[in-house]
Amino acid sequence: MKHQICRTVLAVAAVTAGVFLSACGLFRTPADNVFDEAEDAIAPDEAASNIKTAQIEYEFGDGDSATIRFQAPDKVRIDVLDDEDSAVFCLNGKSGWMYVRGEVIDMTKDDIKEMHGALLQTIPFKVDFQEIFTDATLLEETEDVCGEECDVIEAVFRKEKDIRAKLWIGKYTDMVRQFEIAREDGVYTMQYFDYATFDDDVTIPSEMFRFSPDGATKLSLISFETNVDISESVFRKPEQFSITEGDK
Repeated sequence: MKHQICRTVLAVAAVTAGVFLSACGLFRTPADNVFDEAEDAIAPDEAASNIKTAQIEYEFGDGDSATIRFQAPDKVRIDVLDDEDSAVFCLNGKSGWMYVRGEVIDMTKDDIKEMHGALLQTIPFKVDFQEIFTDATLLEETEDVCGEECDVIEAVFRKEKDIRAKLWIGKYTDMVRQFEIAREDGVYTMQYFDYATFDDDVTIPSEMFRFSPDGATKLSLISFETNVDISESVFRKPEQFSITEGDK
């Protein structure tokens, strides 16, 4: 996306379904074992499958905020509240739309990839690492990130093999402590300093820093609710070229 506000919220990634030999237990590697532990630490399979909808609110270090609404299996809407340049990004299956600078426009394929990246980073209880990544390699050396000794995994995106990824996963908590994406226009990094666990046995990041070629941004979790009522109209593309306050 060519909008600065997009790059504040959305990571560049591609979460796509593909062949999942590793997930099925074939040709398993040490990296697969680390990934399995990380998935269970975020949310056990039963807890993840019980979540049909979710609403998450984050605040940026500059006072702006974002609300993420998710409906299984593939609907997500991100509202970025900025006094000068508020925006909406909405993905509904394979298509999407966005509201930027007073206009409602359809997403391009690249825009949809960025929305998928946002899904990966902000709704981690839907993560299946073996489905997302391929050629995953567990490095021999561990590194200290966000105060924890971490295993380090290098991989590429299964459907976007020109995009490289690197993940630092805590050896004691099994939580992702850092997630890095490298592509032609630079390196994008998320650091997860703290996590919060909720009654439904789901653990999500509560304090994060995002680093990109455009600068650094802090994100703090304000609220997290699951299985809340979310109207279908929230994900529907508006016909008009402005969005009413009730739709935000």
